[in-house]
Amino acid sequence: MESLIKFCILAMAFSLPAIGKEKTVGRLYFQEFMGHIHEGPSDTSASLTAIQCSHSLNVIEKDGVNVPVGWMLVRAGEDLGYVRSKFLGEGRPECFQEKYPKFYSKLNLDLADLYYWGRLSDHFIEGESQAR
Repeated sequence: MESLIKFCILAMAFSLPAIGKEKTVGRLYFQEFMGHIHEGPSDTSASLTAIQCSHSLNVIEKDGVNVPVGWMLVRAGEDLGYVRSKFLGEGRPECFQEKYPKFYSKLNLDLADLYYWGRLSDHFIEGESQAR
């Protein structure tokens, strides 16, 4: 009798629809010098990991997750988080790191440097001034 109850519970667990099932819907490349994959869709949210130019990211659709306009849900390795969509592109960009590898290697950036350069990139706004 006990084994029958265990079997029924197990059968019900596998028959339930998958909650939060994720699906990879594309691959995009990070276009900026440095940046972050964020825990939430906000420039000030915690960083899951720092990423560099031309980093390949899988774009994810996940059941029950509504991604705000201007953001994408991405996966890089084990990290699942958010990146601003304006920082992503379909083509692999020509990056500073690849264009000037000797100069870049002489910078000797450590993990803290990568983190702070990425935070700067998150808050840096490019474009023309809207002031009159």
